[in-house]
Amino acid sequence: MESLFGHDISRPVAENDTVILMIHNKGGFTAHVERGKTVKICKDNFNLDALIGCSYGDVFTKEDGAWIKIRRNDPQYQQYRNRIRETISVESNIPSSDNRDVYDDNTAQKLSYDDIQRLKRERKAQEVIESIVDNSETFAKKSKMAQEKYISRKESRHIKLFYVRPCDLYNVCDCYFTSFPHKIGYLNFSNLAMMMYLASIKYNDKVMVLDHALGIITAAVCQRLAGSGRIYRLVAKGVSDKVVHEIGIRYFDNIFSLDMSEYIPLGITSVRPVRAPADTSNLPGDQECNISDQDEMNQKDANITGLLNNVYGQPFDESDAGGSKSFMESPREDLDSRDEKEVKRQKLSQIPGIYPLYNATKEEVMNCQVLIGNIAFNKCNKLNSMVSLYTRSFKAAADMYLEMGGRLVLYGQQYQPMAELQAELTLSEEYVNVKFDEVFCREYQMLPLRTHPVMTAELRPCCGFIVSATKTSKDILS
Repeated sequence: MESLFGHDISRPVAENDTVILMIHNKGGFTAHVERGKTVKICKDNFNLDALIGCSYGDVFTKEDGAWIKIRRNDPQYQQYRNRIRETISVESNIPSSDNRDVYDDNTAQKLSYDDIQRLKRERKAQEVIESIVDNSETFAKKSKMAQEKYISRKESRHIKLFYVRPCDLYNVCDCYFTSFPHKIGYLNFSNLAMMMYLASIKYNDKVMVLDHALGIITAAVCQRLAGSGRIYRLVAKGVSDKVVHEIGIRYFDNIFSLDMSEYIPLGITSVRPVRAPADTSNLPGDQECNISDQDEMNQKDANITGLLNNVYGQPFDESDAGGSKSFMESPREDLDSRDEKEVKRQKLSQIPGIYPLYNATKEEVMNCQVLIGNIAFNKCNKLNSMVSLYTRSFKAAADMYLEMGGRLVLYGQQYQPMAELQAELTLSEEYVNVKFDEVFCREYQMLPLRTHPVMTAELRPCCGFIVSATKTSKDILS
C-alpha cells in the first residue's frame, strides 16, 4: 500500500510524474512532467523533457544559453560564499561587526552599471557575483546575516538555478509556504506537524476534515491512515484537493466528500444532538425543561461575554469581525436568506472538489474520532466575516459528530474567531484540555546583535493560532 500514498523517490523521474521545481533562494511550483511541455522558470523557458530520467535532487542552471545539469557539491558555484566572514570579539565572544556605519546610498559599489552588464556577457553568473562582492566597500563591515542577505539578493538577480525536489508532503508544504503562503492560509510544515501531533490520528480512525489549505491537511491525514478508516472531507467555499493529487496519492476508497451545507448549519454556535426517542417530546414537564434550558443558555452566553471582555481588555463589540454578529448568536434568518440567494446562482457542478459528493446519512458520519482543519479566506491582517461563520460551524460539527474522547484541532490566522472558539470550548461542559497556541516561524536563530528572525520582510514571524480540545461527557464531569 505504500506506493499508493506518495511518489517512489528511489526511481528516476518518469513521464506523468509531478515534481517540484524549487528556484534557488526563491519560491517554487509544482510541474506535471509531460513530453514537449515547456514551463516558465527563472524568467526563461525550460523544456520538461530534460527531467525524464533525472534523479530527485538534481540541480539545473543556465550557462551559455542552455540549461545544464550540475553537481550539488561543485565548489565553483559556491565560491563567492567564502567571502562571508564575521569578526568575533575575544572579550565578549559576540560579533563585533554591525550595520550602524553602513549607508544604503548606492556609492559603495565600485562597478558601474555598464561594467556589470559587460561582466554578465563575458563571464559566468557566479563569477559576476564574486566581482560584485569584491568591489563592495561595505560588504566586510556588515554583520554575517547582512552579508548573507546581500549575496542572496545578488543570486536572485544574476543566477538562473533551480532544484528538482520530490513532490512529498514536506516539500509541497514548504514550496507553497515559500511561494504562495496565502493560498494555504500560512500553514507551514512545523504547524502542520503540530496539528497532526495534537490530533493523535491512529489506525482505522474516522476523521472529519475541513481543509482550506489546497488539500495539505487531507493529504497528511490520508498518509497517516494509510488506507484504513474513513476520511469525511467537508466540501465548502475555499476547499480544494489539489495537493492530494500532486503528492501522488492514488487510493481514494476511504475518502468521502460531503457537502458541508447539508450536514452542518453555517454559523450556528452550538448544536445539541438529539439522543432521546421522538415520542418523548410530549412528556409532562417538557415546557419547564425548555425554559430552564433557555435560562442556562442565556447564563452561558453572559459568561462567554465576560470572558471575552477579559481577553480583549475592553467590552466586547458584536459588530467586530467584519460586521458579523456575535459569536453567541445564531443568525438563522440572515443565513437562511443568504443561502437561498446562493442556491439560485450556484450550480451543482461548481461545488469544488474532484471527488464525487457522497450522500451519507448523519448516523454514518457520527462518532468521529478526530475533527481537524484550518479556515482561511484571505490574508491575516484583514477582517473577513466568513472566517467567523466557518469557525462557528466547525464548533457545531464537533458538537454533532465528534465522539466522546475525540480530538478537535483547528488552525487559523484571525485572532478574534480563534479566541471566541477557545472561550466557547473553555466554558463548555463537554470539552476539556482546551489549548490556545500561538505559532511562530523563524529562519534564523536569535543571537546577540540580531534583530530579524527571518530573511525577508514580507514573511511574518507570527504564523497563526491553533485551538485544540478533547470532547468528553457531561455526566463524567458532574
